[in-house]
Amino acid sequence: MENFIYENKCEILFGDLPFAEIANALKRHGAKKILIVYGSDRLKKDGTLKKIIAEITAQDMDYVEFGGVVANPLLSHAKEGIKIAKDGKVDFILAIGGGSVIDEAKFIAVGAIRGQDAWQIFKNGIEQNIQALPVGAVLTLPAAGSECSTASVVREDKTGLKYAIGSEVIRPRFAYINPRLCMTLPHEQIANGTSDIFAHLLERYFSPQENVLFTDKLLEGAMTAMLEIAPKLYANKDSYPLWSEFCLLGTLAHNDMLEMGREHQDWATHRIENKLLSGIHNIAHGAGLAILFPAWMKYVSKTKPSKIYDFCKNVMGGKGKTEASVIKSGIANLQTFYRGLGLAQSLAEINIDHKKVKSGARKYFKDKTLGAYGKITVDDIIKIINLAK
Repeated sequence: MENFIYENKCEILFGDLPFAEIANALKRHGAKKILIVYGSDRLKKDGTLKKIIAEITAQDMDYVEFGGVVANPLLSHAKEGIKIAKDGKVDFILAIGGGSVIDEAKFIAVGAIRGQDAWQIFKNGIEQNIQALPVGAVLTLPAAGSECSTASVVREDKTGLKYAIGSEVIRPRFAYINPRLCMTLPHEQIANGTSDIFAHLLERYFSPQENVLFTDKLLEGAMTAMLEIAPKLYANKDSYPLWSEFCLLGTLAHNDMLEMGREHQDWATHRIENKLLSGIHNIAHGAGLAILFPAWMKYVSKTKPSKIYDFCKNVMGGKGKTEASVIKSGIANLQTFYRGLGLAQSLAEINIDHKKVKSGARKYFKDKTLGAYGKITVDDIIKIINLAK
C-alpha cells in the first residue's frame, strides 16, 4: 500500500430532502449570485427548476440560468457559459443534472476566473496551481460520479476529442442526491449508468499495487452489490429504495475513497473509450465501456491473468478447473450481465466501424503507453478493438 493523503470536502445531502436544503447549502458556502447550469427542458417541464429557484430567491440570493448542456458536453457551449458567468459576475456555479452537466459546470468554474483559459488548462492537462469558482451539484442522473469527484471532461466540437482534468479545486462543495429525482429516467440511462459506475470500480480494482486486500474487498463488494441492484432496478425503476442504493453506489464509486493507498490504477479502458467512442462517435460513455471492458480483459488476461482471475472468480462467479477457464467463464458472465441490461457487446451492434476506431487509435495513441495493471501500447489497443468489433 502506498502513502496517501485523503481529502474530500464535498458535503453529501442524501435522501428525499426538501429543495430548501439546496438553498441552505448555497448560503452555507457563501453564494450570493449563482449560475444555474442544466441540460434538457425536463427540469422546467416537471417543475424541478422552478422549485429550486424559489428556494434560492427565498434566501435572498440572485441567479442566472444557463441551459442546453448535452451529453458529452461541448466546448463551444461551455465557453458560452463562461461568458455568462463573467458578465453576470456570479460567485457560485450550481449544476442540476448528471455527469455531463456537472462536468461542464466545473469547466465554467475554471474559466470564470480572471486570467485563466479553461480550454488550455483542460487540453494540456494542467491540474496544479489553478483556481475555480465553487461548484454545487444537484444530481438527477447517477452514473459519472462527478457530483463528488475531482474530475471533469469536455469535448472539442471539431474533432470530437475529449479532454479532462482532475483537481481538488473543482470538487463540488456539496452534492444534493435525492433518488426521487432519478425515478423518471428511461431504462437506457439505467443501463449506461450501471456500466459507467461499474467501470469506475473496475479501473480502481485493476491495480498492480500490493497489500491492498482491504480496498480489494471493498471494491469486490461494491461490484457484487451492483450485479444484484442493477437488474432489480432495471425491472422496477419506480422503486425508491433501489434508486437509493444505486445513487449511493454511483457516488462512492468515484469519490476516491475506494482508491486509498492504490496509487497505481489502470484507466486505460476509460482513455480509449473517451477518445475513440464517446468522443469521436458521440455515443453514451457507459455504452462504450460495456463493449471495451470485456475485450480489454480477454486481451490483458493472456499476459497478466492474476487480478482478472480474482475478479472473474470472486465477483463474476467464474467456474472451471483452470485459471484460463475461470477467466473465460467470468468474462462471459459479465457480458451476460451487460446484455441483460440491453447493452451491446460489439462495435458492430452499435453501427461503429472498427476500422475507423483502429485508425483513430493509431492517430491519437501513437507512442503512448496506457494503463497501470496491463500496460498497453497502440498495437495492443488495435488488438483489443479487434476483440470488440
